[in-house]
Amino acid sequence: MAENSVQGVVDASAQQLGAQEEKQKREMGATADQVFSSHNQDAAVRRLHQRRQAELQRMTRMDWPKASVVNLMPFPLNVNGVIHARLAEKDGHQVPACKVGEDYVHFVIKDLHWTIRDDGAGMDNVDNYTPLSVAPMELAEDYRREFLDRMGVGGVIVYAGDAKPDSEDLKQKLAEARLARNEWLMRKVREAETDWADASGNGRKNITELHRKAAEVLLYDRMLKHQPAWLLAVNAADGALPDPCPGCGEVADPRAVLCKSCRYVFSPVAAYKAAVIEYDHVSMQRLKKEEWVEVNKIKAERDEARKEAMQSGDRT
Repeated sequence: MAENSVQGVVDASAQQLGAQEEKQKREMGATADQVFSSHNQDAAVRRLHQRRQAELQRMTRMDWPKASVVNLMPFPLNVNGVIHARLAEKDGHQVPACKVGEDYVHFVIKDLHWTIRDDGAGMDNVDNYTPLSVAPMELAEDYRREFLDRMGVGGVIVYAGDAKPDSEDLKQKLAEARLARNEWLMRKVREAETDWADASGNGRKNITELHRKAAEVLLYDRMLKHQPAWLLAVNAADGALPDPCPGCGEVADPRAVLCKSCRYVFSPVAAYKAAVIEYDHVSMQRLKKEEWVEVNKIKAERDEARKEAMQSGDRT
């Protein structure tokens, strides 16, 4: 009885496997192990390389020029995408930033680049991939769309060829791009001025390195007659704006120990060391353990000096 039961299970399993194989053959043309065999993988890769070689021969017969991207902006130009990432230099940027004092940065895209489109498996159950070539000018146009059409920064020129923009036509485009760039940078400077004028002090945290570079470029081009107040503060703080006073919101000199407006103590240890506050000042409650050690040492030295001075005075 038991043998009959076991035999029935085996027969049922064999039947299920057979049915599954037939289903796979109807849906995929072969069983799963046949479709995903290493033989078919090799065939798919071989077919891909053959198509890529044919596409390369076709493109070689065509006249596809190199492409130039000219950057006048004080920041690097980067476009998202796998292909564009291949253009990046060691610093991770694609088109370098134009430094203050430079006329422009000329970046040349020289070579064809390749991507792959997955067309699925064919009737022979071999995966089909179509190689797609991307010409230099197609990549260059992406910088135009990103920074001119979408962001509207103005200071970017794209053209066919690898020559520098020395022709009369390109010089005219450079002048127009520089004018458009300065208008965009001026808007950034005005943004910073508005944030700096925020009475709460919170807006000042919105001022970034881009705002600072925008002001520096406009100062160099004499579009600004003098350094804005916020730029002076940023430069004095080595590129970082000091935090506003937690007592009144004013932004003080980063070297100050007291706020000149509300007398808030920025650094109790420094203030006590400079004898600006007493040992029992309320700001001392903010000290950490190691700071208390330093303060107590200063107090002990002062108490000892006072005691010695008093004893010396009594003897005289």
